[in-house]
Amino acid sequence: MNFMENILDRVEFLNQHKFNEKGQYILYWMYHSQREDLNYALEFAIFLSNKHKKPLVVYFPITDFYFHSNKRYYFFMLEGVLKTKNKIEDRGIKFLLELTNKPFYEVVIEKSRDAAVLVLEKAYLKYHRKIRQEIARRVGCCVYSVEDNVVVPIKVVSTRLEPYARTIRNKLYSKMPKYLRIPPKLDLKIKSVSMDFGFNEEHPKEVEELIKRLNIDKSVEEVTKHFRGGEEEASNKLEIFIKERLHKYRTLRSNPGYNYQSDLSPYLHFGQISPVRVVLEILKFYDRRDENVEAFFNELIVWRELARNFCYYNPLYNEFEGIPTWAKQTLEEHLNDRREYVYSLKDLEEANTHDSYWNAAQKELLKTGKMHNYMRMYWCKKLIEWTTHPKEAFNIACYLNDKYSLDGRDPNGYLGISWCFGSCDHPWPERKIFGKVRYMSKEGLSRKFDMDKYLQRIDRL
Repeated sequence: MNFMENILDRVEFLNQHKFNEKGQYILYWMYHSQREDLNYALEFAIFLSNKHKKPLVVYFPITDFYFHSNKRYYFFMLEGVLKTKNKIEDRGIKFLLELTNKPFYEVVIEKSRDAAVLVLEKAYLKYHRKIRQEIARRVGCCVYSVEDNVVVPIKVVSTRLEPYARTIRNKLYSKMPKYLRIPPKLDLKIKSVSMDFGFNEEHPKEVEELIKRLNIDKSVEEVTKHFRGGEEEASNKLEIFIKERLHKYRTLRSNPGYNYQSDLSPYLHFGQISPVRVVLEILKFYDRRDENVEAFFNELIVWRELARNFCYYNPLYNEFEGIPTWAKQTLEEHLNDRREYVYSLKDLEEANTHDSYWNAAQKELLKTGKMHNYMRMYWCKKLIEWTTHPKEAFNIACYLNDKYSLDGRDPNGYLGISWCFGSCDHPWPERKIFGKVRYMSKEGLSRKFDMDKYLQRIDRL
């Protein structure tokens, strides 16, 4: 199988323009896939460079024109980008890092004026899809999109909104073997790393050099004690998970008193590791049928790719109006139910509630940029109980998650929040406030887990 046959299902043509023979270079806008390893968009761009005998430029613009721009996720992202820049330049490829005061799509369009071809990465969220459509419409060269942050391309799996994990699971697993084949890394024929294309390049040695020049919220501090950005850091997290945690993942992954989770979600969010790489590394050491592998793949593949399906086919994925009709109806039927506690956004943000477990979960998010997955469900469910309208609860959940979580602003987060309001779930016995939406209680946590162990773990952070 040649290179293009290997990745053909991942490549999409976004406009009707032909190859621009007068273009000076092949331009690859790196955004979602901030890595050199197993980056299909990068390899496809190298393929085009070799085929058309044009130099390749990898372009990474840095702008503060972004929702919830803050130091926490910029620091993590830029740590990884600077390391990836070095790895890509080691392959002889020009990596253009540029600080700009314009929106992403404007600078990409500007740089595409002298491009023969523009390569983008597949997007699932509304804003990202919109700007890709705008770019494809306005540039004068052909534009390709490459899907490389899922195991199986989304449209190969399904062409409609999948209502449950069980409806997508077999579709994913039946097609997965084909997409675990790794295309060969291509040797670049035209070395572009030393070429000058007249761009305003940045050559920072440290992340702080860039951070101090950005107009972002610097009150949300970086979390380098817990997470460092970069491909090698992602690989280290994966190695620790495989060696020390995966063997007990099925039984302990949901227990907040322990950390038997992979801690890979920030790295997957920023594309610092490929989910295909994660799968392949695990299968080097474990049988595919191992119950722990099954449990982990259910999260990494089934629920993660269901989240992308959810955001791609549901335009209201990050709004209360996007939850199922039955869930909206039952929640609104209980609007007048008495709430024992109602908290302001300020109290919630500062972890100032009567519930020690909820406060600990919020503190974990504030301190580490991540929350234990089981506590994330409980955390979100309680917002329904402590606000006067479920729409307010939904918006607060999105706000806190997107502001503080390293893996916020992501399909996983939006499906996770929407699930707490009934999406990809079924009606349960009716109760006050929640109606038929699944309920979680503090007493339930105490029955299932040693929650004192969780509180102690968070106190030690």
